[in-house]
Amino acid sequence: MAAIASPDLRLQKDHTNRPYGGGWWPDGHELSHELLDLVSRWPADRPSIVSYAFLHDDWDRSEAAVPTEYRTRTLILNLSDRSSCRLLLVPHGTDPDVADELLLEASNPHTTWRRMDFMSTFRGPQRVPALPVDGTLR
Repeated sequence: MAAIASPDLRLQKDHTNRPYGGGWWPDGHELSHELLDLVSRWPADRPSIVSYAFLHDDWDRSEAAVPTEYRTRTLILNLSDRSSCRLLLVPHGTDPDVADELLLEASNPHTTWRRMDFMSTFRGPQRVPALPVDGTLR
């Protein structure tokens, strides 16, 4: 897989698709700088960005199980034609191969991934609870 670098923006042809119309991997500066960068990268043939909001799924307990450093976010862009685009926001410190995987799926109109599949950037081994010395689970 070719290494990619942040910042990177990938969009579907139809940016209104769900769960995402594309993905964005910012370079890690503060939010105001990142949003200016996003606006400058936004394609001229698309409706312009009018406003934005972050989607916080506080009602979804599965998100709370993902450590903050691995947790993705959803950025909702309101556009000048009154449409909206949901972008998968990949955390700055994400491994480039993982970021590439997430951006490819977020920008694929035929993805079979659900929103839950995009929630974490963690791709390491899952921790298995240690068995007690006697080998039984309690």
